[in-house]
Amino acid sequence: MEKDNIIKHLFEFWEHIGEAGGFLYKENDYMYTAPQKWSWPSKVFNISQECNIEELQQAIQMGELPNSIGIHQDDISLKNTLLANHFIETSSVKGMYKDISLTEPTQKVFNTIKLVTTEAEAHSFAEIASSSFGYEVLPSTIIEALIKNKQSIKAFIGQYEGIYVSCGMIFLDNEGNSGIHMIGTISSHRGLGLGKTMTEQLIDEAHRNNSKTIFLVASESGERIYSKIGFVASGALLSLKY
Repeated sequence: MEKDNIIKHLFEFWEHIGEAGGFLYKENDYMYTAPQKWSWPSKVFNISQECNIEELQQAIQMGELPNSIGIHQDDISLKNTLLANHFIETSSVKGMYKDISLTEPTQKVFNTIKLVTTEAEAHSFAEIASSSFGYEVLPSTIIEALIKNKQSIKAFIGQYEGIYVSCGMIFLDNEGNSGIHMIGTISSHRGLGLGKTMTEQLIDEAHRNNSKTIFLVASESGERIYSKIGFVASGALLSLKY
């Protein structure tokens, strides 16, 4: 089912970023990413039903784990256990997918979009992402992710009147599916269609990856936008904190 594959893809994405940056940790019953300053992507995920929730709480209280847990919406038993132990739900984002197996790339030339290949461009990506999403994205995380995952991760920055103001990322998972992530535009340049242009670029990249399916997660407002270009909602990711 695609709703399971979407969340599996997202967890694999976090795992790849964490491995590249040297801040992925694997415990018996969960994984977590712990980048510097609890910046993006600080998450506890892949939690098993056997996880000792009290020990998880204590580790979060002591600052040993990020206070952000990601679970599949349909993992009802785990969700109820967390809620019963004083965790609270902080957000829910929709999983979405698009079948591109019978479509072709747009053939557009995206002159305003640049593939991130240098440290300076990685810094620009991090600045744009941090401004767009309201949480810190470290340049070092972007640099390490690109250097050590050249075949699976690509990042892009988009220009408007000569200034870089938008960003986006694509990840090719082990199943051959492409996920589009971190699509953002700084607040002063929203409403100009820059996010749509970046999305088109990333969809074309998914074709170049020979992917048949594209995944993403979206907020309620994002869901309305992506559904207009053929993405279908399926499942959701819940985030909780203690």
